[in-house]
Amino acid sequence: MTRLAPPLPDVLLSLEQEYADVLALLDGPAAVHRMIAQVPELVGVDMAFFGMPTATDEIMLRHPVNTSDAVDGLTAPVSVTLAGKVLAARRLLWVCDYRTAGGITDHFKAAAESEGMKAVIAAPMIRDGTLVGVLYGANRHGTDFGDRTAVMLEEIAARMMMAQTVSERARYAAEVAVHEERRRLALHLHDNVGAVLFSLRSGIQRLSDEPRLDAAVRARLSAIEQQALEASAALRATLSDLHAPPANVALGVAVREHCSAFADRTGVIARMITLTDLPPLQRAQAVALADTTREALLNVEKHAHARSVVITIAAIRGGVALTVSDDGVGLGDECARTGGLGLASMSERLARVGGTCTVGLNEDDEAGVTVRAWVPS
Repeated sequence: MTRLAPPLPDVLLSLEQEYADVLALLDGPAAVHRMIAQVPELVGVDMAFFGMPTATDEIMLRHPVNTSDAVDGLTAPVSVTLAGKVLAARRLLWVCDYRTAGGITDHFKAAAESEGMKAVIAAPMIRDGTLVGVLYGANRHGTDFGDRTAVMLEEIAARMMMAQTVSERARYAAEVAVHEERRRLALHLHDNVGAVLFSLRSGIQRLSDEPRLDAAVRARLSAIEQQALEASAALRATLSDLHAPPANVALGVAVREHCSAFADRTGVIARMITLTDLPPLQRAQAVALADTTREALLNVEKHAHARSVVITIAAIRGGVALTVSDDGVGLGDECARTGGLGLASMSERLARVGGTCTVGLNEDDEAGVTVRAWVPS
């Protein structure tokens, strides 16, 4: 007899609480594992596991629930698995008897036999057209899975994907914050320790210039001056390492710095939101986007009378897009006639690196202006 899932409203209430707990983790692997552990109870199946795509176009089974450890780590080419069929169909699929189903690899069938696994249902997790995972449920008896089971499995898969996205964005924000602090520390060391070393060397040089100085003392001062010189060189190398963020977060660090400076000057809230993973950019492209952000924020400061500004960054169309949107008064008549807001300079700067820039009113007749910039990656 097929085990029925609990009534849908009650299950969704449980899932809401579980989802809130998972998001609090801000840890992608932990979130995935925790939500998979709930699948048998919430969906009404005997076992569950996760299919993770690999760099070699295989699917790897991970985080099995109510199965032996032998299932964990099994791999097979995506194209010949149920995951491949799910990816091709872009929707949930199931088989009533996995062990006799046609068109599916034998890689997993031995494991299915040993686990007593028969019916298998799989929900895809697809983001930006790419398969990021497959959530499986399975029974030890032949099952024609009903709509309730399908809806619940798809719901959990969707929330797992969102939890992964949230954790990735949180990790990126944390990396940006770390490198912001490293740059702040670099500036502090430059202004304080660097200044002390410079003063020390200057004082030693003045003492060494004394004509009646004992030769032994002069030699000792020369040695101390050399040590101060070496310390200054070591400090410069350290400051260079601290100040230069990795390519994958350099843009975020620069934009956050412009947001902070803008907020300090104006008291207007400026938030940066990263919508997707970002590809590494060449320094020229990252600088062009950061300079566009600074110019757009200066124009908000001068003309918009805004209460808040939102900067979004996302990978799109083979590059990186950045928008700066404010809730101010919009484009004034003079700006509209003369092409104000620094559009010409921003466009020229971006064009030099193959990018584009547009400025326009916010959509849906909302107040404010949006600057849209894009560069190829």
